Amino acid sequence: MTAGRTAGRLAVAAAGPPILWVTVVLVGVAAALLPGFFSADNLANVLRQSAVLALLAIGQTFVVVAGMMDLSVGMLATLVLVLAADLMDGRAEATLAAVGLAAAVGIGVGALTGVLNNLLRINSLILTLGTLTILQGVTFIYTDQSLGAPSPSIAWLANGDVLGLPPSFLLVVLLVALAHLALHHTRFGVHLAAVGGAPQSARQAGIPVGRVQLAAFVISGLSAGLAGLVLLGRLGTGYPNAGIGLELDAIVAVVLGGTALAGGRGSVIGSVAAAVVLGIVSNMLNLLEVSSFVQMVIKGLVVIVVILIGQVRPERAA
Repeated sequence: MTAGRTAGRLAVAAAGPPILWVTVVLVGVAAALLPGFFSADNLANVLRQSAVLALLAIGQTFVVVAGMMDLSVGMLATLVLVLAADLMDGRAEATLAAVGLAAAVGIGVGALTGVLNNLLRINSLILTLGTLTILQGVTFIYTDQSLGAPSPSIAWLANGDVLGLPPSFLLVVLLVALAHLALHHTRFGVHLAAVGGAPQSARQAGIPVGRVQLAAFVISGLSAGLAGLVLLGRLGTGYPNAGIGLELDAIVAVVLGGTALAGGRGSVIGSVAAAVVLGIVSNMLNLLEVSSFVQMVIKGLVVIVVILIGQVRPERAA
């Protein structure tokens, strides 16, 4: 029986993660239906379109691994976008101030959410839903229409080119490397997984659960702040509805990437890969001129298929 289990596990490992095979299938479909899909310009555009969601997914991964969820990131990115656009208003000399503002707002909101999570001890879904509503209200109190513009540097970050690659996605790659290192090769990463997998056992082992959860929300907030800047560069203006729905897309990317929704384990590489897969799906459907409503149905089916594959495979490994 032991040999059978070992063989099963090896077979599953050799098969690769579900998101990998979904990517292979999507690329195959694209090759058959869309010869123009593999042009350098279109592939770079896919990465540009995926960068904002990838940044949000990196931060969300830490929160979900800790056994929580952050629904506020979409509106936090929007608030940063609006504030940074108004501050810069197209002026190059305001770039550093806007970057500092984005980081401060992101970290500040993340820290506040973490403190409230520790003090109130309510479900993070409910807490961050309240935070989302507050951030949306603050954004629309500030402005109910588009305002400002990104500086040339922020516009280049979102739309520029470095050896054929978007600078925004190079930023994502750098952050993925740092996040992967923190999640899998540091004491903090071990503590984060322990808190998400068994919080009571983590407390008994002397792990500062509250501080670990606070740090996860701070990382999520900082990621949302950076995502807001990239989104501003993509849109070219401070649009107050820009980030609506992004929080759910980020959670979908995290789950598709193999992070356990119950907490305890996860992969930022998988989360970002899933964000790119969602970008590929959107790009393919746009090139095929598929209705936006049909696109919603197809994306939902892709999500269901990947999650089902992820559930079936562990059973076979057992």
